[in-house]
Order: sequence, then C-alpha cells, then structure tokens
Amino acid sequence: MSEIIPFPKLKNQLITSIDQAIKSGQFDDAYQTFELYEQHFAMDEELSLKKCEVLKECGHYLELREEASILLNQGHDYYDKIVIYFVESLYYLEQYQTVVEIINQIKDENIEHSTRMSLLPIQDMAKDKLDQRQLKASEVLRTFQETQFEEQINLLIDLIDNHLGVFNLTLAQIIENELLHPNVQSLILEYLRLSEWSADVKFEKLNEIITVNPIELDGIERTNINKNIIPKIIDQLEIDSPSSIELAKSLLNQHAIVMYPITFSEIKDDTLIACYLKLLSEQFNIDANYKSVNQDEWQKFIDFIQKL
Repeated sequence: MSEIIPFPKLKNQLITSIDQAIKSGQFDDAYQTFELYEQHFAMDEELSLKKCEVLKECGHYLELREEASILLNQGHDYYDKIVIYFVESLYYLEQYQTVVEIINQIKDENIEHSTRMSLLPIQDMAKDKLDQRQLKASEVLRTFQETQFEEQINLLIDLIDNHLGVFNLTLAQIIENELLHPNVQSLILEYLRLSEWSADVKFEKLNEIITVNPIELDGIERTNINKNIIPKIIDQLEIDSPSSIELAKSLLNQHAIVMYPITFSEIKDDTLIACYLKLLSEQFNIDANYKSVNQDEWQKFIDFIQKL
C-alpha cells in the first residue's frame, strides 16, 4: 500500500507562509495555511500558540475556545498565554458568568503577574455585561405579563444560561400570580430549580393546580418522558420509519417541555409509548408498529394531549 509523502521542504514552506501572513496581518490566509499544514504535519507548541492568535484575529471564537481548551488539558508549556486566549474566547461568545467564575479560580493559581493583569480587565468587562443583562432583565420582569412570548422565552433562557439567581423571588411571584404560556412556566421552574429555590410555588397549568418545590424537581431533561418514553419511541421508529424520527422528536420534545412537571400518572409507560406511536401513525401517516391500546386508555391519552 503506497503512502503520500509530503515534499521535504513543504513543512518549512508552510511555516514561513504562516509567519509572513501573520506579520502582514493577513490572518485569513494564515488560517487557510494552518488547515493545509495540519493535513500533513503535527502541530508543535509554538505553532499552536500562533494558531490561537490567528483564530482570535479571524473571529473564530468557537474554534478558539475548543483549541485552547484542548491545549490546556494537554498541559501546554505556554499555559499562561493559552488561558488568556481561552478566557477571551468565552468573553466573545458572551459566556460572561463563566468568564467571571474561571478568572476567580485562576487568580488563586500560581500564574505570572502579567497574566493576572491581562485577565482582570476581561473579568471587569464580563461583570459589566452581566450588570447590563441584570438591568435589562429587571426592566422586562417589571412588565412580564405584557411582554411578547418570544421575549419572555429569550429572557428566561438567558437567565438560565448565566445563572442569574437574583430574580428567584420575582419569578416565583410571577409564576404564582400571572397567566403564562406553559412553556414559560416550564422555564421559570427550571430557573428556580437551578437557582436552588427551596420554597413551594403553587400555580395553575393545563387546567391543573400544581404545588412543587423547585429544588426537589429533577429538571426537564430528566423527566420520565425524556428518560424512558421518548428513547423507546425513537428506537421503534429507527426500525419502522427512520425518515420520521426528526418530526417525531420535535413533537415529543415539545410535549415534554409543555407538560413539565406534570406526568402521565394514569397511564403505564408501555401503554404511553404505544399511544404515542399510534398518534404519530394517525396524525403524521408514519409507519410504526405498536401494541394495541384499549379505548379507555386511548381516550385518557387524547384528553391530556389536547390540553398541550
């Protein structure tokens, strides 16, 4: 079996091209040359550091985060320089809370003074961005009921992503006293759970009066429908109708979010799986095998589904 052997001078030629492109500020050219270089040769630590600079200058912050993370885990000799690239990538990706937390950890490590002084301004900027987000969030929360559904969802996702637990009491009051879309209620519960809110909240959802302690909830991703029902439905569809899996996932995930934390307590899991497969077969003309469901069980299922 023949192997492709790179030209002996190719390695040095590519390194020279990279250096010249960086020196002249042609970072897109340097990035493309790095891609060619990595097809033939392994990266050394000097080149890895240069690549991080190129990724930063090109605005490839997601790739920079992944590259810097790998180098840090490998114990790169230029740890102090790489960690700055890593934190900068998080900042440009708007992961401000993570930036603050990581720099707090790093400040206690044995790092160079110059590294610490490079990180502190980034932390200050991240804190300022968080303050701005909190201010904007507080303004939206004052008139939450009048806010458009999409803005409510976006605000809650932002609060969850950034762990802004300062609004626990406000959101607990909102879910208890205001009429909200079920998806919004689910996200509020998830926010309160992640923020470790330990007081009971009582609210109406899908015509049911619910009282829960958010800190005791398992979370949307760990509900019975997500852990035990959806995977088995997808397993069956992989056998019977692979092309319908994405459509089925979309419907099932939507149901899981809307109904949280309500469960199908009156229907056994195997019957619920059969009901969903029957629903998918009839509603979307999907070919799927499922066990027979008696009329009473089917009607209970349909009555609940119609509320979603």
